[in-house]
Amino acid sequence: AWIPLSSYDQCRDFLLQVQSLAKERGEKCPTKVTNQVFRYAKKAGASYINKPKMRHYVHCYALHCLDEHASNALRKSFKERGENVGAWRQACYHPLVTIAGRRAGWDIDAIFNAHPPST
Repeated sequence: AWIPLSSYDQCRDFLLQVQSLAKERGEKCPTKVTNQVFRYAKKAGASYINKPKMRHYVHCYALHCLDEHASNALRKSFKERGENVGAWRQACYHPLVTIAGRRAGWDIDAIFNAHPPST
């Protein structure tokens, strides 16, 4: 099944909600999507958001954040050809490697620091 890329945006929103609740309660705030966030998402009815699936597709979301046009074109072509989602997932790596080499001298962190929506 194709994972909606918006699921990553929802994860970010759930993280913000969990952080807000933790601050209200005086608890330690998670700084990234943790098991606590996945549990919160499940309670909120977003059971399709799960850690294994999100980890599996994180580089596809990264490509989407860094080059939305290329990401959409790649996704569309794989769906139109009836390719399975695993083949599309693998195909997302190549453009990321190209971006990393071209933009930041292979420094992935520098790329993501320059693109806040992907964090």
